[in-house]
Amino acid sequence: MVRRPHRLVLDPEPGSVATGRRWAAHEAVLAHASDEAARTVELLTSEILTNAVVHTRAHRHIALTAECHHDCVRVEVTDPDPTLPLVRPGNARRIGGHGMRLVDALASAWGIDLHPGVGKTVWFEMPVAARGHALTA
Repeated sequence: MVRRPHRLVLDPEPGSVATGRRWAAHEAVLAHASDEAARTVELLTSEILTNAVVHTRAHRHIALTAECHHDCVRVEVTDPDPTLPLVRPGNARRIGGHGMRLVDALASAWGIDLHPGVGKTVWFEMPVAARGHALTA
């Protein structure tokens, strides 16, 4: 199934993270994602969206895009800040900084597209096993 990308524009404020993650999970459900896959999409969206909110300056918007194609959901967060997210080594004593490790561990693919002078897009892809069907390797 291929669905056109849907886009949500958010303000860089903490409440936008909850709005965005629920929206992305709903998009996954519309793509017939299993409950587990939809929860993972919600978690990973929360992680990359939180990074964007923390680093984006006031009065600039963040774009959240979800695209469903061939049993996969691709979520993208575009923001104007050029700061690249990092996958940091695990450290149980550190508060925060674990989000990109989750993305790296749980997404089937992820990456960063740079937009010089404009910002960046951080994206991930997640297989969405159809409800009642198992994922095949």
